[in-house]
Amino acid sequence: MEFVDQIWVYIEPVWNWLYTGLEMYGPLAADGSVNWVHFGIQAGVIALVMALVMQAYGAILIFTIVGTIVHVVVDRVLPMVREGESFVMPEVTNTGFWQYVAFLAIFYLVAITILSMIQALIFRGD
Repeated sequence: MEFVDQIWVYIEPVWNWLYTGLEMYGPLAADGSVNWVHFGIQAGVIALVMALVMQAYGAILIFTIVGTIVHVVVDRVLPMVREGESFVMPEVTNTGFWQYVAFLAIFYLVAITILSMIQALIFRGD
């Protein structure tokens, strides 16, 4: 476990920086914490679609960017559909918003990569 602790020393500041953006702009539960179920369903569906559409791993950066953009758009459109709220532009001048976008980008990079590997194992072109 010493090795993991040594790695965590370097990862923890980055995780805290990214998680701050998620807490500010991600889906929130009733108690004010991050609603992981809502985030997991929304991000999981988007990542699954992106992984199924992606033909070659060389396009991972494009699909990561597209997945992140789709996620931010869904974040803005979902309250309009559910509660009938008016459209609100994302706060692009706020650092917290870009922390959230960076969290999403890293999430989609990892998720699409893993799902693409699973897809390649299941649908081998023998």
